[in-house]
Amino acid sequence: MKTDDLITALSADLPPARPPERRLLLWLVPAAVLVLAAVGLWLGFRSDLMLAMRGPTFWAKAAYTIALAISGFWLLDRLGRPGVSARAPLIVLGVILTAVLGLAAYELVAMPVPERMPAVMGDSARVCAPNIVLLSLIAAPFVFWAARAFAPTRPTLAGAAAGLLTAALATTLYGLHCPEHTASFVAVWYTLGMAIAVAIGALIGRRVFRW
Repeated sequence: MKTDDLITALSADLPPARPPERRLLLWLVPAAVLVLAAVGLWLGFRSDLMLAMRGPTFWAKAAYTIALAISGFWLLDRLGRPGVSARAPLIVLGVILTAVLGLAAYELVAMPVPERMPAVMGDSARVCAPNIVLLSLIAAPFVFWAARAFAPTRPTLAGAAAGLLTAALATTLYGLHCPEHTASFVAVWYTLGMAIAVAIGALIGRRVFRW
């Protein structure tokens, strides 16, 4: 029997492999459940959550973090396939960040000078980024475990993408607790918290995703 025939015969008896992106999506479910539980039991949901969900600000924050989560998933999927370009998700990621920073800059320019610093700092600037990082660490084991099904040739960058997905998921659920509403606060402190998680993810990916 030829080698190719032997490989074909052996592979025919194997169960079909689950696509890595589907595996990742499945593992995002328990990650989200644990983060949601942490938000509810540790930080607590904002008291005006139902009222806030009727307004545009709540959904604008969620749109930003969900868009980053989708970009992180897309980027990780591309980086996990040898030979596939990651240019498109990187461009989309850059557009999202530029749009949010531009909106924050416009908001600050449009408001009176004495109101600018309170808009940036809000009431929770000191705890926002650390909370996001801690919530991201809760979700990280699920995301990185699932992402091992990929085959990234750039493990550090793949780790950063996994960190972005993890952080954006955690930050979206953190919005159920955080009452801050200005674009400048979100652009600075939400983004800082996620950026720290991305950096941690890059360090983890350098080891976890190494062949």
